[in-house]
Amino acid sequence: MSLKFKQESQIVYLDATSDVTIDTSFKYRFILSPHLYWVKKISLPLKHVRDVKKLAHTLFEESIPEDVHYSYYVYKKEEDFFVFAYDDKKILALLQEKNIPSQVIASIHFAQSELDSFEGVYCVNETEVLQVKDGVVVLLPRAWFESSEELDVETFKLSNKSIKLQQFNQFVESKVLYKLIAVLSLLVLLFGAEAWFYMQEKAKVSDARAKVFSKYGLQPTMMQNRSILKHYETIDKQQRALREDIAQLLQIPLKKDQKIQSVIYANGKLKAVISHVKQGEEKRILAPFFKKKIPYEVSFKNGNLEVEMRL
Repeated sequence: MSLKFKQESQIVYLDATSDVTIDTSFKYRFILSPHLYWVKKISLPLKHVRDVKKLAHTLFEESIPEDVHYSYYVYKKEEDFFVFAYDDKKILALLQEKNIPSQVIASIHFAQSELDSFEGVYCVNETEVLQVKDGVVVLLPRAWFESSEELDVETFKLSNKSIKLQQFNQFVESKVLYKLIAVLSLLVLLFGAEAWFYMQEKAKVSDARAKVFSKYGLQPTMMQNRSILKHYETIDKQQRALREDIAQLLQIPLKKDQKIQSVIYANGKLKAVISHVKQGEEKRILAPFFKKKIPYEVSFKNGNLEVEMRL
């Protein structure tokens, strides 16, 4: 199935099932199928993409095969980071299989970065559809849906989030190869014992780490655990502020005919309604809040004083 579109350059949705016809007089911008990469949407207590990229490989430790060399790409959207792992050789092999020469490639993008604003279900081949779930573009069986739309991005403008594939030299001269083997053999002999000792110590540390994480129900990485800690610290801070404000409400000086009719907490705001309060009395009643520098807003309705505090 060919999905190509004309604009400044041709756009092609690329996966193993794509039927691509290349005209070497055009440039092409490729959108990679989710089959061709791994992606994680994650919240971390870091500000910069470069800091997250340094940790990207740890986020995929339990997801991707260990015997494959992966490259990593990261971008931030609002408060979340999107972290990608992809196999350059696998994508290059697919481009070669589809007879796509490097000179016609203008850019390469992930479906995640280009289609994450789509709503609905979009057919990409006879058996699969694309859908956005919790901000992540995923492939799902077409049979799960009664109907779907054809993927059409004729007016879609691709972002600047593109990747550069690393080219791997597959050919080495024989003399150079023999020299490399000799050097590597020598290094193996020299550092073999040290490597064995290192692996033994690494196994002990990994085992101890696994026991600690299992015992306390921790997440796989320290960044995730710090993120969870920050989340609960924020909740604790809000709860403390809520308790303090409620305590102040219960201590405010009221006349005999004045009562606290209701106290409601919602959406980060504490709202109280006090009956039979005349305008001008609010300064006396809310003096404890003013003294403790607790911000509040007041209004009068039907002879009642309404007090609203944002935590």
